Amino acid sequence: MTGHRDAPSRGASLLALAAAIGAWWAVAQLHVAGRPLVAAPVATLGALSRVAPTLGRDLAATATRTGVGLAVGVALGLVIGVLASILARRAPVIEGLLDFARSVPPVVILPVCLLAFGYNELARVATVASGCVWTISLAVITAASSPRSARQEILEVAGTTPLRALVWTQPWESLGVLVVGLRTSASSAVIVAVVTEMIAGAERGLGARVIAAQIVGDTEGLTLAVLATGALGYSINVALRGLERRVRRFET
Repeated sequence: MTGHRDAPSRGASLLALAAAIGAWWAVAQLHVAGRPLVAAPVATLGALSRVAPTLGRDLAATATRTGVGLAVGVALGLVIGVLASILARRAPVIEGLLDFARSVPPVVILPVCLLAFGYNELARVATVASGCVWTISLAVITAASSPRSARQEILEVAGTTPLRALVWTQPWESLGVLVVGLRTSASSAVIVAVVTEMIAGAERGLGARVIAAQIVGDTEGLTLAVLATGALGYSINVALRGLERRVRRFET
């Protein structure tokens, strides 16, 4: 009985969705300086029918910057993390330095990248990568410093060298920690990509769309851009959450 009562309910989910839309409509009734704070759901849907093609291009541009920056950040983070985990055994301060680097907001790195590369795509992608690299590096260090697993001990008892036992077990048993780091980095990548588009004057992208809508006072377009940004981040998170579940099942 308890399991049936606690099971997910489609009706409850629809009710929660309806409540969220109702809350959205209620917020849309708030006016600041004679203008609605956000567009109502019906007005936003109307704007979507008008701007769907250009919105799709902007969404694709932001998704591309996010994906390329995330890939570069993850690749660099893995390399830095492996080197740092080796060196941290003799110099523990290295982990603290990585944590310090992770605490620097990527938006602060944007002016550095603009000075180095100019107002171009390379500067934006480099800024996105800077928001991912340190999180992945710390995830690698966390995985490397975890206690020895039972599998590793069994292999060593069976006569396998410690290094070979580590190679055969550690990469696979660390996948869970690395995927969590990847999810965190992906969320940061979306945020940083949109911010760079807003600040660095990108021609395409959801951030550029937000600024353009704000300049002309297009509340419907602005609301739609905000929702599209949330949808992009949510889609990436759902995909990575599914990957995390598969990894957890593999580990067990």
